[in-house]
Amino acid sequence: MSDQPNQIRKAKRIESVMNSAMWHLGQRDLTETELIAKLRVKTDNEEWIQETLEKLRGFGYLKSDQDFSRSFIERSFSNEYGSGYMLDKLRKKGIHEQVIVEVIEEVKQQLNIDEQVMLDHRINSYYSELTMSKEKLVSTLQKRGFTYAQIKQAIAQHPSVEQLKTNLEIKAEKADLEKEVLKYARKGKGLTLIRQELRQRKIDISELDTVVERLINDEQIDFYSSCLEQLQKKKYDLSTHSERGKAYAMLSRKGYSSEEIKFALSEAEEA
Repeated sequence: MSDQPNQIRKAKRIESVMNSAMWHLGQRDLTETELIAKLRVKTDNEEWIQETLEKLRGFGYLKSDQDFSRSFIERSFSNEYGSGYMLDKLRKKGIHEQVIVEVIEEVKQQLNIDEQVMLDHRINSYYSELTMSKEKLVSTLQKRGFTYAQIKQAIAQHPSVEQLKTNLEIKAEKADLEKEVLKYARKGKGLTLIRQELRQRKIDISELDTVVERLINDEQIDFYSSCLEQLQKKKYDLSTHSERGKAYAMLSRKGYSSEEIKFALSEAEEA
């Protein structure tokens, strides 16, 4: 009966351990660490496991960590993966980092591999136009094992680099300036803060003053009344200089102009 992972029976003799090892190696190449973990499910007899490993090495069925790493690294480079990918994958297979690093350098020298040249070629051939967001492109290439510095350089040399935009810039292009102004105004924010937040979100504010003027004329927003409403939500004793100063500072942080703040303080005092 085949030694299927979901039908594992404990080995009663060493031959069963060898059969299990051969079955697993027939499925795919394994490092010693990976194979040992699988054999320990089959038996807790460490002597049987070590004897099995020795026989497998003798038969040439079990690769050393160096040979396993070399095959994996050569295959990864041919598929245009960076060193970071190889380090991550081979570490997870139980191979010591020093071994991985040494083999990576050996393979790079033997095959004359320049990772930056490789990445430049990949980004130029796979992305004729940079229509995705910068964040997505960087993330995709980092998952392939390239460093941010390498990715930054590769992006910089791309013919369509000016086309690449961040998520923030993509969202900004889709934003409706009038709706954004109304949204902020309804949240009790003054024009100075609205301008600042729109600029931070990369939204084009070249028409902001025109839009605000139209909304004011249409009586859709009134910063004077809004400023007074924000003041009335707080409990300030405006008869004292310190409290008046606190009120002024609060309204200023919300983006209201000095004229609007003075109006609100005056109205509140008369109330």
